[in-house]
Amino acid sequence: MKVYQILYLGCFLLVANMSIAQNKTEKDIELQEAKVDTVYTVEERANIQRWFYERVNDMQLKPDVRDDYDRIINKYVFDMSRLNDADKNYTREEIHDKFDEMVDKMNTELKSILTTDQYVNHLENFGEIQRSVYRRWNFKN
Repeated sequence: MKVYQILYLGCFLLVANMSIAQNKTEKDIELQEAKVDTVYTVEERANIQRWFYERVNDMQLKPDVRDDYDRIINKYVFDMSRLNDADKNYTREEIHDKFDEMVDKMNTELKSILTTDQYVNHLENFGEIQRSVYRRWNFKN
């Protein structure tokens, strides 16, 4: 059910964004020009999200913990996805450093809401994503 809610929200946001796009200000245009393509294609992102969603389901989080978990993950993943925006002018090394800092902050927040087993599971799951990003950006461990 949650997948359908996320897809519905995504479609709604896409339609809303398209209607708002017709009334762009100069600042909006500058921000759009500064945006850089993401590391993954839409299909790759969908596959990663589906895989991660299934792994998180395996953690059997209580509903309130799941809500907190999703909120924290989404907050940090969004910020991570914006690290290569042109308006930030980050070097490849700075992107790597900031990415690692965000992962550390995210993990610290998550550790406080998860059991030890759940946290270990999270580290394994997100570690796969982190390694994938490292491969895409050719980061060294």
